[in-house]
Amino acid sequence: MFAAFGVCVLLWVAIYNGYPTVFSDTGGYLLTGAFFIPYTPFRAPGYSVFARVTSHSVSPWFTIVAQAVIVVYVLRETCNYLVCGKRKLRDYCLLAAICVLAALTSLPWVVSQLMPDVFAGVLFLSAFLLAFAAELRVIQKVVLAVIFTISVSAHTSLFPIAVLLVVALAALKFFGRQPHDFSTVRPVLAWLLAPIIAGGILTASLNSKMGLGFKVTPSRNIFLLARLFGDGLAQDYLRANCPQRPYISCRYLSNLPRNQDSFLFYSPLLKDLTGHDDELADIVRGTLAAYPIKFVAISARNSAVQLAILRTGDEVRANHGRYHDDAAIPQVFPQDFQSFKNARQYRGDLVPLVRYVVAPLDMAIFWVSVAGCIWFARTRRFARINQFFYAAVALLVINASVCATLAGIFDRYQSRVAWIIPFCLTAYVCCWAKESASQSENTCGSRLQP
Repeated sequence: MFAAFGVCVLLWVAIYNGYPTVFSDTGGYLLTGAFFIPYTPFRAPGYSVFARVTSHSVSPWFTIVAQAVIVVYVLRETCNYLVCGKRKLRDYCLLAAICVLAALTSLPWVVSQLMPDVFAGVLFLSAFLLAFAAELRVIQKVVLAVIFTISVSAHTSLFPIAVLLVVALAALKFFGRQPHDFSTVRPVLAWLLAPIIAGGILTASLNSKMGLGFKVTPSRNIFLLARLFGDGLAQDYLRANCPQRPYISCRYLSNLPRNQDSFLFYSPLLKDLTGHDDELADIVRGTLAAYPIKFVAISARNSAVQLAILRTGDEVRANHGRYHDDAAIPQVFPQDFQSFKNARQYRGDLVPLVRYVVAPLDMAIFWVSVAGCIWFARTRRFARINQFFYAAVALLVINASVCATLAGIFDRYQSRVAWIIPFCLTAYVCCWAKESASQSENTCGSRLQP
């Protein structure tokens, strides 16, 4: 009952909007899933296939319901692990967590959105449980491993994030035991690495089927070059080397892209570079070799900035999705086009709500939750949740570093995982309330003793 209620509550944004929310990338994912054709810039096809399978090629409502079901499942399993006690207590903790997350965090926005962002948090929860919840039954581990695999293949950034997260979780598990016993880490690594390998093979196979080669990230150099244009390093490299190298890019010396969006979506340079992967790779390698210290310094700065850039609702505030997806929705879900146009997001009615209420509120809740989690962690009273908090901090740093280094600084990258910290604080409060109630009962009982 609580799980079904949770699914409905987490979908409140889509219900209020009148249709699942979209982003400027949504159309590319939907078209790739429907027709299995790659669209530049190429994105991981995992979410495209997920959307096609779950929507049954009928309606995206089925897709976001599937997303909500997956989120509620991993939240329930996490509550079961973090909050020890009777079934009823854990159910109430799940209910409290879902209500807090739905009202005060970015989670319902990513759940209701036709984008792979929801799988960033799902990836973390499933990986954490596989690493630490030794009491899970085999069937539960298999389900979590499948969810982990889907998450890894959902978005290009989630593959390196998954690899680094597994390293962090293994270190946390190994160094958190006294004495250190690597035999306890090896079976955990098997459960964690198998989904990553499976996700990589699945992604590469789908890319090969679309004619992109057996590669996990065929667009890696495109996005990284866009990032280098955004930093100004690619422009410096081309101006310094074009006299000696016959690059196609040299034709644009007087009109090089000024930022990454310009390169990816507006400059004709990217179109001219299509099919010239060698030049893309050569410019990226050359730029990194020419300015390694600058690249590392800018990446460190960007990562630090990305940690704090987490306002909810990029897709709504930018309001570009309604224009970019006008062509995709009629092709993939023709019967839904009128509903899509009637939605509040398409009309721009969600912008004031997100800009002036949701985004500032969610950000405030995040920082309050950070402070609350630090206070509880310092008391060292709840070992399991402390582990969860440390792992969540590692995820936030890894997510910010990977996205800022390989793509750029955008609110949606960090807001997709920011909700994990308020969830952690909710778990702390539930355990604290349970402990306080238990002490009160014991005190009352002792007073009744003759």
